[in-house]
Parts: sequence; structure tokens; C-alpha cells
Amino acid sequence: MFLFGGWRRGDRPLRIPITHGDVVVWGGPARLRYHGIAPLKAADHAFAGSHRINLTLRKAGP
Repeated sequence: MFLFGGWRRGDRPLRIPITHGDVVVWGGPARLRYHGIAPLKAADHAFAGSHRINLTLRKAGP
């Protein structure tokens, strides 16, 4: 569950269901909103085992 919050930490986040292989992309002023992933249930994946892999990509200036 991806949690897309507001401008303040106390704002109630929008809960967006995501599954294996999903990508979440946002930018502009929204990049400053609070966000995160809800805790995962214990499970094993064939590749990652019991770990979650998170990639964060940013566009760098010249």
C-alpha cells in the first residue's frame, strides 16, 4: 500500500494499492508531499526473499 500524504506529516494519506512490479512516479510541487509504503506482511519472494527493494531515481542538473 503506497501512502501519498499531504503537505504536513499529520495530513491523512491517500492509500493507493500497489503490487509487485508497479512503479509510482510523481514530480513538480507534489514531490514535497509526505509519502511512504505501509508495513508489509511477512512473505517470501523467489528473488528477494523477505526483503523489499526500493529504487529512487532523480534527474540531476547539468
